[in-house]
Amino acid sequence: MSGAAASVRAGGATGTRPGGFALGAGGLALLVLTALPVFAIGLQELGESWMTPAYTHGPVVVLMALWIGLRRMRDEPAELAALPPRPIWPGVVLVALGLGFGLIGSFGRIADIAAYGIILWVAGVLVVALGWPRARRLWLPVALLVLMLPLPQFFYWKLTTSLQFVASEFATDLIRGMGLSVYLDGNIIDLGVYRLQVAEACAGLQYLFPVISFAVLLAAISREPVWRRLALVAFSVPLAIGMNSIRIAITAWIVNRSGIEAAEGFLHAFEGWAILLASIALLAVFMLLLRFVSGGGGARRLFDLDLSGTGALATRALSARPGRGFIAVAVAGAVASLLVFTLGGPGGPPPARASFDRFPERLGEWTGVRGALDPRVERVIAPDDYLHLTYFSPVGAVPVQIFSSYYIDQTGSAAIHSPEICLPADGWEVSEFGTRPLDMEGTGYGRFDAIRAVITKGTEHQLVYYWFEQRGSRMVNDVAVKFGVLADGITKGRRDGGFVRFVTPIEGEDAGAMAEAETRIRALMREALPELQGFIPM
Repeated sequence: MSGAAASVRAGGATGTRPGGFALGAGGLALLVLTALPVFAIGLQELGESWMTPAYTHGPVVVLMALWIGLRRMRDEPAELAALPPRPIWPGVVLVALGLGFGLIGSFGRIADIAAYGIILWVAGVLVVALGWPRARRLWLPVALLVLMLPLPQFFYWKLTTSLQFVASEFATDLIRGMGLSVYLDGNIIDLGVYRLQVAEACAGLQYLFPVISFAVLLAAISREPVWRRLALVAFSVPLAIGMNSIRIAITAWIVNRSGIEAAEGFLHAFEGWAILLASIALLAVFMLLLRFVSGGGGARRLFDLDLSGTGALATRALSARPGRGFIAVAVAGAVASLLVFTLGGPGGPPPARASFDRFPERLGEWTGVRGALDPRVERVIAPDDYLHLTYFSPVGAVPVQIFSSYYIDQTGSAAIHSPEICLPADGWEVSEFGTRPLDMEGTGYGRFDAIRAVITKGTEHQLVYYWFEQRGSRMVNDVAVKFGVLADGITKGRRDGGFVRFVTPIEGEDAGAMAEAETRIRALMREALPELQGFIPM
């Protein structure tokens, strides 16, 4: 270490150099207390997400970001550290944006939005405490905090489902390599005595995000060139998929050897953690291989794990006296919290509706037979009420199935999943997909657009129509549904909504068979829609 660098580090640790912080433990505590109601729903979402395997890395991300931030401040140039903590106006703007996200999330009961606002608020507080020139050097630890946040549900499903097929096929090949009999049906691995749910009713790759997050964290503390760090992050995606496939194959081997019970409970959880730790070790091995292949690095340490001076710096920061900008931030947080207490209630009760078990089993000449969801599917989509009826017409033996789900509150994790995601996970291939206008004049629904799809599984072909029934509107885009729920939650106090799907087999592969399926499915729609209004309120 050079003499100049040593003096800077020593000054940062002892607090003898000019400049410093304009916050401190007392000021920080007051800022947190004034803003806490604004971000409460987001913090609750974080806590619940961190208890799931997909986001169990969240607390580690927070600790790593704090450590990296302290190291960056410890190593900042002496002339920069001597600057007074100003200007602070960029920090005030960031705090206001963060509080704005928190208010939108609180009023609309969208926890993800409130959680994202926390990052902006933290960035703003750092600018107020340090001034813009010094705080902008902390962009990396602040950016790393994004890794602790849960992804929006619709994006999570689309991202992980597309990767599950690769994991499923690789796992099947590994299982066959063990000499076991296996059949792959979509993302379901059938061992005969046990069906491994690789995508249990649309569930994602549990360790994809932890492995990617640890790759980013290791890259952040690595001493390697930038291109090797980027390569490490890129490598984490196939690594996560491959390790997940290995976990599935190990589970299959355990089942074949010791029975179904051995694949569940403690052993299953332990196996998952072992795979995660092995993945982290392989990330470090990959960095060593890159160094060996490229011929650079020599005896230099792979990661910078130096902790010296960070403890003293943290103590100095917590013992500082609040600056003038602290008052503006505290007042902004208090005002925003007051708005949450006065305007951010849960909203009124959902409109009155009839339970789906009262939906008529006879519609005109159609006679229906009730069905039920697979319990695993029902646990994932978690509707407050659902309809599963298959209708038969006396003029033909080909049925039409109606499925509809209703949610009192669509802002949580238990919300509508698009069939665009779930159908492939169940082994169906989508051969046609698009929007089609429907003329349902006289049913109370008028003219509207619906998603029309043709799906194939082996020799089976089906015609599917579906849409999202949202407080009197028909929507075909799950992202628009989320924004609609947010807007209506704030303006109307309503966050309820439903999903409607009609399915019928296509008996043949010619144009006539398709035309018959179209006629059949629309005929039942005209009979069912007038009844549906009492079950999904408009």
